[in-house]
Amino acid sequence: MLRHGSVRYELLEHLGTGGSGEVYVARVVGGLERRVCVKRLAGQLGRGEASLLREEARLLAGVRHANVVSLLGYAEDDGAGPFLVMELVEGMDLRTLRHRLGPDRLADGVAVHVACALLRALAAVQRCLPGMVHRDVTPHNVLISAHGEVKLADFGIALARGRARDASARSVRGKIGYMSPEQVRGEPLDPRSDLFAVGVVLYELLSGVRPWSPAAGMRELSAVLEDAPVPLSARRPAIARALADGVDRLCARSRGVRFARAEDALRVLAPFGAGEVGPLRLASVVASLSLDVT
Repeated sequence: MLRHGSVRYELLEHLGTGGSGEVYVARVVGGLERRVCVKRLAGQLGRGEASLLREEARLLAGVRHANVVSLLGYAEDDGAGPFLVMELVEGMDLRTLRHRLGPDRLADGVAVHVACALLRALAAVQRCLPGMVHRDVTPHNVLISAHGEVKLADFGIALARGRARDASARSVRGKIGYMSPEQVRGEPLDPRSDLFAVGVVLYELLSGVRPWSPAAGMRELSAVLEDAPVPLSARRPAIARALADGVDRLCARSRGVRFARAEDALRVLAPFGAGEVGPLRLASVVASLSLDVT
């Protein structure tokens, strides 16, 4: 049980542990009772980690968008330390969705709809916090609600240019397979690195594999640096050429070839999305996959 003033947070379910903390489903006790998501520091961590959690709260507080998980509050428990209170997205993450789909894939229009939602999230982040880089746009951090909403989560390793801790941009943090070449090399990042990750996510949704020849572990890191991405049209010959070209541009090894801004990518990809029926189709998929495991 976590406490902040007269409000208590009863931890109900442990959702996972990452590099920046532990995440739980919690119930607010006192006042307006509801289910929320609570993120707190993992184990006995020091002041540096606590400051990162405060920084994450500050970053999230500056972004309000339908495709970004909302921060509801930041609090400190006398015994357990600081924690974030965020909206709980009832549904599943994109990694779980793909795993439960098995050999099947989302319809192309729905896959593009997911990618466009991520691009809108990143565009909103850039409007509110110019220069900020999420650095971890991966299926695990893409949440799909039971209503078909798509939300980008976990800004725990996000960095903003021009801030004191920007020097740590040279450290390699992220998930293998979705990190841009410049991120693998430990170079300073800009928002085009997040666009690369969106491209890999969409390529994977459309083809079932990532843009390189089959590789695993550290070999995939070297593939990102050394191997030319396989054109999407080589794996999906019948796909619309403009869509394939847009995905390939997002996945380009050279950031100069990628779209300069999320809005630019949106203009190319949006015509191939499912449009207004996208959330309905996603909600249907989530519902059917949830029934399969009950």
